[in-house]
Amino acid sequence: MTGNTTATTVPIELLRKYDRPGPRYTSYPTAPVWSEEIGRESYLTALENASKDAVAPLSVYCHIPFCRSRCYYCGCNTCIVKGDNSVNEYTDRLCREIAWTAGKLKDRKIIRQLHFGGGTPAYVGTQRLARILDAMEQSFIFDDGCEKSIEIDPRITTLEQLEFLADRGFNRISLGVQDFNLDVQQAIGRIQPQDQVSTILEQCRRLGFKGINFDLIYGLPRQTVESFTETLERVMELRPDRLAVYSFAYLPTFKAHQAKINEEELPVTEVKYELFAKAIEMFTGAGYRQIGMDHFALPDDELSLAQADGRLYRNFMGYSVQAAPEMIGLGMSSIGYVDDGFYQNISKLNEYGRRIDETNCAVYRGMKLSPDDLIRQHLITQLMCNFYLNIPVLEKRFDISYDEYFAREKKELKGFIDDKLLEVSDKHLEVTPIGRAFVRNIAMTFDAYLKGNAPGQKATYSRTI
Repeated sequence: MTGNTTATTVPIELLRKYDRPGPRYTSYPTAPVWSEEIGRESYLTALENASKDAVAPLSVYCHIPFCRSRCYYCGCNTCIVKGDNSVNEYTDRLCREIAWTAGKLKDRKIIRQLHFGGGTPAYVGTQRLARILDAMEQSFIFDDGCEKSIEIDPRITTLEQLEFLADRGFNRISLGVQDFNLDVQQAIGRIQPQDQVSTILEQCRRLGFKGINFDLIYGLPRQTVESFTETLERVMELRPDRLAVYSFAYLPTFKAHQAKINEEELPVTEVKYELFAKAIEMFTGAGYRQIGMDHFALPDDELSLAQADGRLYRNFMGYSVQAAPEMIGLGMSSIGYVDDGFYQNISKLNEYGRRIDETNCAVYRGMKLSPDDLIRQHLITQLMCNFYLNIPVLEKRFDISYDEYFAREKKELKGFIDDKLLEVSDKHLEVTPIGRAFVRNIAMTFDAYLKGNAPGQKATYSRTI
């Protein structure tokens, strides 16, 4: 561990002050304001319009929902199934959806970014993954230097699977770690020794994977500042290229399996603040650069380099430098962004299967962005990705005056400025190192749907801290 002269220490009183429900801004407008009036027909029109720019690259997200067992903390769209029938049927339907979507995109074929998420994508096995990849290669063209990434569970991933992924061109990998403390692992139903993670990490490095990421979670049952500090120290010994440190959202009303967690074992709010602050302090002190409110990367990682140059990009697959603004979503619950609109597939396995069988399309809701949405989307994305907004660039791109368009928001930024979370000039907004932990709160200032400036609906959001 390096000296902590560059460590960012976030005051607990600020975490307490700004901890409130709010969007994560993986999209803007956020999913709760999307409408089921936007469905298959709207998506067909969007694909038709998108097909006209044949040389523009695409991002593709592919959702594999299956897991061996459900971890108690999980908030993802997953399925626990017995036998191979459901997995085989899902693979068949996913391949059919790939071919249908490619047909609607006509000559637009270039994929610059591919991500497999879940669930546990490797659960389906290498033969089925090969079928899915073959279907993509038959319908699309992977760009030279295409970023191919996948999420893996170290408990079930084999060397054979990693070798298969490397052979098929995957170059990015994300490992679910959560916490190394055995007591915490027992409380969340996920026993995963550090040696297991270390072995997988060494194999990934030997096979040439870059940008290897660990996912950690703070706020889990039985976590203490002391135990989480030990986990952070073990993580830094392994030194992955990237880290994500997510806040645990305990929502048993919406995720029934979370009821297996003993609510009394969850850390109290003040302790949760300390866990988050400790992660920021230790990772930045160890030389990691903060990427977004809860991501970190080594200084020579391409995410850090892109952020330094203002080139960092973000979508539902996470942070990236592979700027392909339009994204195709494939599989149950997946989300795409095409022709300035969001489109999401149905989130239930049986209904996804029925819709693919009947129409080859499972889109059930979405949103077409207005001119105001596009302006605010750009602004929020710049803050969330690069912690910086170039005001003249915004004004030129959208032919607006920042001072006039955001007159009310400018007044509301005063609190962030006073707390030294944000620096403002006539030319830019810049989030300070301490302010990076609160970038969601800053972005909320510009969210028209939270203010009632645009039609929407009440939503339940996770807390910003």
